[in-house]
Amino acid sequence: MLTEYTSLTALNLPGSCVTVGAFDGIHLGHQSLLHPLISYALNQSLPVVMVTFDPIPSVFFQRGGNQKSIILPSERAELLRDSGIDSLVTLQFNNEFAGQSAFDFLLQMKAALNFESLWVGTDFSLGNKRKGTTEVLREISGELDFSLRVIPKFEMDGDVVSSTRIRRLLTEGYLPEANKLLGYPYFFRNQIIHGDARGRKLGFPTINMVFPEEKLIPAYGVYATRIYVQGGVYPAVTSVGVRPTFHDDGFVVVESYILDFQLDLYEEEAKVEFVEFLRPEVKFGSAAELIDQINLDVAEARAFFAGAWPAEKNGE
Repeated sequence: MLTEYTSLTALNLPGSCVTVGAFDGIHLGHQSLLHPLISYALNQSLPVVMVTFDPIPSVFFQRGGNQKSIILPSERAELLRDSGIDSLVTLQFNNEFAGQSAFDFLLQMKAALNFESLWVGTDFSLGNKRKGTTEVLREISGELDFSLRVIPKFEMDGDVVSSTRIRRLLTEGYLPEANKLLGYPYFFRNQIIHGDARGRKLGFPTINMVFPEEKLIPAYGVYATRIYVQGGVYPAVTSVGVRPTFHDDGFVVVESYILDFQLDLYEEEAKVEFVEFLRPEVKFGSAAELIDQINLDVAEARAFFAGAWPAEKNGE
């Protein structure tokens, strides 16, 4: 059973195996590190501790522009719940924290976790100005008495599986490719809000949501999705974007038309799981044109969920 903490001092372990990092996505690259770590810890009868951050460093420093997270802290915990990780420590990341040296941070970790081994990837770095490279950590490991396990990068389709790669695929509309690297469908969770009822007027009543502020928004467009709400799972067509046919305020809204099912869901929390990208967002010349396209979108979504999705749609 996963236990969550927000500080190292909350733990006082006689021994452990530890991994540290952003772990944005818990994607297949991360899993290639976690699987041997968990297997090793089981053989040693030691608990597994993951130490991560909120916000993650790339978002805090805005490396590469307007960075958003693939998963939020609560979602990371959800994905790890049955993984074999025993403790998840999510530390607040700020300028003071970023100013620590790798040695000082690992000294704090050693005091709280008494870790026997530290597991990281080959490109890992830690501490102020990212000076704590694997070479530096190997030197520190002798001083603090732990073994450093460096796991090679995991590649798929000729390239390293990374959070950066997945972000690019999601924002450019390559959803199947992103989901393949994640190992699960991209998703978000939030409360259902009141909209302007335009979908109902068009004959397609929708539930309306917005992305959490810190969450990466995928490419604007129309998706086949699954909606998890009130204990049920429902196939849907979901539009993500600024609704350019009727609006010019630039506000991003998620509108989902649940196929063949209508529920009173206002103020309920729902999870939207993105399973296929149907088309980019388009500004239509009239409501009639939009209705015609929505009918096509619904037909495509039905084909997808019925298993009749053409292979060439996924570039096969």
